[in-house]
Amino acid sequence: MDKFEVKLDQAARAAWMSYVGGITQDEIASQLGVSRPGVQRLLALARQEGLIKVHIDHPIAACMTLASAIRERFGLDYCDVVPAEASAPEGAAYYLAVAGAERVARLVERSEPLTLSLGTGRSVRATVEALSRIERPQHRFVSLVGNVARDGSSNRYDGVMVLADKTGGQRFLLPSPVVASSVEEKASLQQQPLFQAITQVALEAEAAFIGVGRIDRQATLFQDHFISEAELDELLGMQAVGELLGWPMTADGEVVECSITRRVTSLPLEMFRSQPIVALAGGREKAPAILAALRGGWLRGLVTDQLAARHIVDTWFA
Repeated sequence: MDKFEVKLDQAARAAWMSYVGGITQDEIASQLGVSRPGVQRLLALARQEGLIKVHIDHPIAACMTLASAIRERFGLDYCDVVPAEASAPEGAAYYLAVAGAERVARLVERSEPLTLSLGTGRSVRATVEALSRIERPQHRFVSLVGNVARDGSSNRYDGVMVLADKTGGQRFLLPSPVVASSVEEKASLQQQPLFQAITQVALEAEAAFIGVGRIDRQATLFQDHFISEAELDELLGMQAVGELLGWPMTADGEVVECSITRRVTSLPLEMFRSQPIVALAGGREKAPAILAALRGGWLRGLVTDQLAARHIVDTWFA
């Protein structure tokens, strides 16, 4: 996507908000992260390019309708929905990463020192990789999920190292498996001064950008050897549909209480109630897990695609 296409997408969003959503220019500026004159320029571009007719003649219009419905229903600070076609999932993943990068960049580009938390997953990693390089050595980036599997292999979807390399910022990695082998091992890990120091950094973060995991036979937790097949069967038997930071959830967004959750090393989700958590996830197969996270009230922001958003809206409003 070149710069003009990105600008045209922004113009379509601004046009939808103004002419369909009835949102003021000041509110549009806040939603899009631009100045009020910037909104005026975007609206002028939309008129110039013929986007404004009886309806907004651009695929983003349907996305804006879905985003508005999700944002209002679940009380989010923002919801970005990118175009997607069932036949082109890879293209949707690219747009999702670009949209996520725009949200992360608004924080990272600031000159004031920033502490930012990251979860893990393909979307998180792709989002960080889509960011431009910028010198921000004053920033701190901390991982919220353990970065090693039980067999000693590293978490290939952790984005903290990439983001720190792109900015020159400090990096803080959680030195633990996602799920400890025993309750005693988890307790031992959490008592280590290093673990406690990284926990403190995470609690000081201004926001957290995380992935959303599905719980099924294709679950990343299982595919990447963070949990065994027997443990996956246990989660499925408990009606788990998704996970945030390794914490499995039911369709209602309730954290499942089982032998696995007693060994998850990530910080409890309850500790982030006062911290904006933004989910980066898309695809029809992720939709039930995303909806669970929304129902549980865990999210303050969401960047997703049209396939997931359509399923969420159809399921909730059915």
